Amino acid sequence: MDAFVDFLIKNFFLLCLTLSVIFLVLRSYRSKVIPPLYPILIVVTALLLSIVYFVETQSAPHDNLVFLATLCCSLGFILRPVILYLFMCMSVKEKNIRLIAKILIAINAVVYLLALFLFAPGLTHAIFYYREDHEFVRGPLFYTCHVLVFIMTAYFIVRTLLMLRGRHKFDAIACLVSAGFIGIAVIMETFLLAAYLLNTTIAIACLFYIIHLYQQNSVTDALTGLFDRKAYYSDLDKIKSKVTGIIVLDMNSLKVINDTQGHLAGDEALKTIGKAIIKSINEREMDAYRMGGDEFIILSLSLKENILEKTANKIKEELAKTPYTAAIGYAERKDNMSIHELSLIADEMMYKDKTHYYVSHNIDRRRNVDRRKSN
Repeated sequence: MDAFVDFLIKNFFLLCLTLSVIFLVLRSYRSKVIPPLYPILIVVTALLLSIVYFVETQSAPHDNLVFLATLCCSLGFILRPVILYLFMCMSVKEKNIRLIAKILIAINAVVYLLALFLFAPGLTHAIFYYREDHEFVRGPLFYTCHVLVFIMTAYFIVRTLLMLRGRHKFDAIACLVSAGFIGIAVIMETFLLAAYLLNTTIAIACLFYIIHLYQQNSVTDALTGLFDRKAYYSDLDKIKSKVTGIIVLDMNSLKVINDTQGHLAGDEALKTIGKAIIKSINEREMDAYRMGGDEFIILSLSLKENILEKTANKIKEELAKTPYTAAIGYAERKDNMSIHELSLIADEMMYKDKTHYYVSHNIDRRRNVDRRKSN
């Protein structure tokens, strides 16, 4: 009973964090701000890790429970990188990176399971074992888990450095801070034998990242997933001197779709435009915004030659696969041109493109407007 009370006292903060994360995630489920599976698995697994460690410490002093202590120790070092992988899944979408992480986790699991199921002294001594006096001894392969966690954390850092441009730098910094929390905790737990520290730190990092996602959602257009008008003006104040060009888009015939097929069909059209933009831009060097209605703007920080033209053509290629089209204009920054001057040039090109669309499709925009007014 005393041991159980001691466990509750040492893990009270973790229990509070776990309940807080679960509440926030379930509260946001309908709005889909946060995919519910990963954060819940993270905090629950972190809590499970504490339980496993508790059982291990209670079993180790007893001769007839050495196998149970070894089992719990193995499970603990298998769970650590699994939790970090689940955390990665909250922000890393690349399937090849996830696959590599899964392979490393599988190798890590094999190493520690060998210490459990092949209970031969020569093998277990190479990983970890309990001496006759119940003292825990580390072997040369003991740090396999820590090396794996270091590799995964290093990936977070590299990914952060590659994304420290434009609006997405805040996503990168959030990943870096979260990974930093976990990395420091791993080091302290490894060399200072700080029990329960990693479990609580993981929950804190998870809660921190969830709050970041909420903040991101406050400046994200719910329909298209792009940044909204508020984010555009906020970001422009911070990065306007670094902007190398802009792309403007205006969807064709959105009013016709709304009038003839309904606003749900119009919403679907705007979602499709948003997806085409996301697929076409380089998110490390460009940020896309829905300014309202059917108007979109892309800010570019890229210095690559013809990047605006290539991106505009890529968007048109993506839209060619759909029933929808958009007029597109772009302008490259030269000398000390202001953002207003860039916008005027891009708008002029976009309006020419829109006029060409209506003429080539034999659509009289004025007649359509007048007919709707008369109705």
